[in-house]
Amino acid sequence: MTDHSENVLGLKMDLQLLEEERRREKEALESVTEKSTEDYSQAISQRDTARAEVQDLQQQLAAARADLDLANTDRNRALMANENLQTALESFQNERDAEIALLVEQRAAAEDAITAAHEASLEAMGEANAQQMRDVQYAADKSVQNTLTEMDKMEVTIQECRKDNLNLRKALDEAISQLQRNQEDVIDRSLIKNVILDWHGKKGKAKRDVMILLGSILHFTEDEKDKAFIGEGHGTLGKVVDAVAAPLPPAKLNVDKIEGDTVREKWVNFLLAETGEDGSSEDAAH
Repeated sequence: MTDHSENVLGLKMDLQLLEEERRREKEALESVTEKSTEDYSQAISQRDTARAEVQDLQQQLAAARADLDLANTDRNRALMANENLQTALESFQNERDAEIALLVEQRAAAEDAITAAHEASLEAMGEANAQQMRDVQYAADKSVQNTLTEMDKMEVTIQECRKDNLNLRKALDEAISQLQRNQEDVIDRSLIKNVILDWHGKKGKAKRDVMILLGSILHFTEDEKDKAFIGEGHGTLGKVVDAVAAPLPPAKLNVDKIEGDTVREKWVNFLLAETGEDGSSEDAAH
């Protein structure tokens, strides 16, 4: 009984140990299950997150593919536009080159035409100038010839004038000499009368001064001055003789009425007329 009790105790103890181990295992299993559940929940959460990220990435990929398609479309459109623009530029450049070539040809043709026109104008102008120079030279030669002819005629005229001038000068000198000789005998009677009356009314030195004036007017010689008691000199009145003496009488013959074709003939007729009048006056006085 004892052994049996011991066996029962042993079994109980083993049973307790088994239960304890089962409990621990259960706890461990529960812990593992709980942990597995948490891991599962976490895995599910991560799976959902991954699915969401995958969906997001798929959406981004779809958007990127759409953007790529749009970019390809834009690139193709830009390439097409670039090709069209390049074609238009090439066409414009070709047209511009053609226009430049045409303008160059037109300019060359215009320059050739202008050059030809200028050469023709210069040639015509040269011919006109040459003709004008010939005309001017002919006119100048003609004018020189006329001038030389006129100079010859003037030279002859000058020689004749010189001869007439010499003859006129000789005649004038003779006439002046004759006139000076005749002037020595011309005396102003009124002056002599006034001087004599003045001399008669003076006395002393004043009377002698009047006699000196009379001697100067009548051109007394030294002997005549001594006889008149005025031989010592003219005195102060000698300074005023020229102022007191009356001038020569004016010509009584009108110059415009003098006969004669030349100046010489008119001068001779004038002197003859004056001399004739003086002679007639002197005859009348005698």
